[in-house]
Amino acid sequence: NDTSHSHSHEHTSDCSDPECNDTSHSHSHDHQTSSTAVDSLGISNFVYKSSRAFDARKLQRVLNRWPIPVMEELNLVELSKELDKDDTDSDSPFLGVLRSKGFAWISPTSMYDLDNHDTVLYWSHAGKHFGLKQAGSWWASMGKENMKRVFEDSNNLAEYDRIIREDFVSGEWGDRRQEIVFIGAKLDEDRIRAALDDCLCTDEQMKDYKQLILEAIAEYMESS
Repeated sequence: NDTSHSHSHEHTSDCSDPECNDTSHSHSHDHQTSSTAVDSLGISNFVYKSSRAFDARKLQRVLNRWPIPVMEELNLVELSKELDKDDTDSDSPFLGVLRSKGFAWISPTSMYDLDNHDTVLYWSHAGKHFGLKQAGSWWASMGKENMKRVFEDSNNLAEYDRIIREDFVSGEWGDRRQEIVFIGAKLDEDRIRAALDDCLCTDEQMKDYKQLILEAIAEYMESS
């Protein structure tokens, strides 16, 4: 009766501290100091959201071109100086991103990667380090009835209601979604959003995705 169901993922926070590694954000910051850094270095943040799956190949091409900062540790002042130079050799929209973190959804393309349908991917990037790793399953993978039963057994229906209300962004796909916060200096939010939008599956790809799931269900039913 573990209500986490490997679902420890909550909404990504838009905490503006690029050196923060606390995903819960229950910690406190010295807001006066943080505010000064944000104002003087142009630090900003935003959350990218989508209720459509990423195409793995498109996303991989974007990640392969992700600009890697010179410094191993995050240094806001030095990064700001680099971004002010006119001879910056990268035209990447992700230039200036200090940290990004959140949850991603990648579509399966065949029976061989069908696990993508139910797998939450945790997106974590800071400085030179980038990771995209499995982080449990989407709540929708167990169905609302089973999910509700789990929360009833733990006497926590309020959390069930919150998840349905806030995280189930699609009637068809449930809580499967993209939700990634970007923090950085002189961010070009429009270009970052456009680059990630280009990684999303097309309407035709989403139809193929749906058909693949229906075929998998039919195959399972036949073998049962």
